[in-house]
Amino acid sequence: MIPNLTTFESRDALMSAAAERMADALQAGIAARGSACIALSGGSTPAPAYACLAAMTLDWPKVMLALVDERFVPVTDEASNEALVRRTMADAFAAGAGFEPMFAPLPAVAEAADAAEPAYRKLTIDVALLGMGEDGHTASWFPGVPALGNALDLSNPRTVMAVHAPQAAGSPDRLTLTRSAISRAGRVILLITGDEKRARLEQALQNSDAPVSALFAPNMPAPEALWAA
Repeated sequence: MIPNLTTFESRDALMSAAAERMADALQAGIAARGSACIALSGGSTPAPAYACLAAMTLDWPKVMLALVDERFVPVTDEASNEALVRRTMADAFAAGAGFEPMFAPLPAVAEAADAAEPAYRKLTIDVALLGMGEDGHTASWFPGVPALGNALDLSNPRTVMAVHAPQAAGSPDRLTLTRSAISRAGRVILLITGDEKRARLEQALQNSDAPVSALFAPNMPAPEALWAA
C-alpha cells in the first residue's frame, strides 16, 4: 500500500500531471513570497515532465531551478544532472528562470558539497521532484553506503552533502540534498514508472528496507506518489 498514490493511464498523462503539480507549487510560492524554487532530480524518467513544465506560462524570472542531487561531473559530461535540466528546461531558461548549480570544479566531491552548501541553505524549496531507482534509492541516498545514516538524519544541519556510492550510475561520487533539507520543502512529488518500481516501493514501505521509505516517515511532507505503467 502506497500512501497518497495517484495512478495514470499513460506515461504522457503522468508527465503532464507532474508538470501541473510543479507549476501549481511554483505559482503558490510566487504569490506568497514573490519568488519560488523547485529542486529537480536527474534520470531519464522525469525529462518529459520537465519539458512540459518549461512550456508552461509562468513568471519564470521569479523562479529558481535547483537540484535534488548531482553527479560529480562537469556540465559537459552526459551524466550531468545540470545538463539534463538545462536541456529539458531550455524554454524556462530562455524565459528568465535562474539556476543554482551543485557541481563545482574542485579537487574533491566533499569540497564541492561545501561550496554548494551556503547557497542551497538559503533556498526555500517550494517543491522537490524525486524519483526512485530499482534498488530503492532516491536522491543520492543509496543503500549500504557509509554516508547514508548522515544523509537520512533529520537532525543533520547540512543541506548538501557528499556521497560515495560505487554502485551509482554515471559517477560514484555524488552531491545530494539531505533528508533534513527535503523535510523543509513545501511539497514532495515522487515520480515512478513501471510495475517493477511500484512493487519495489510497496516492498520498501512494508519492510523499511530501502532509503526511499525515509520519505514517508513522520516529520516529512507527505509525498505525492505519481505512477503509470
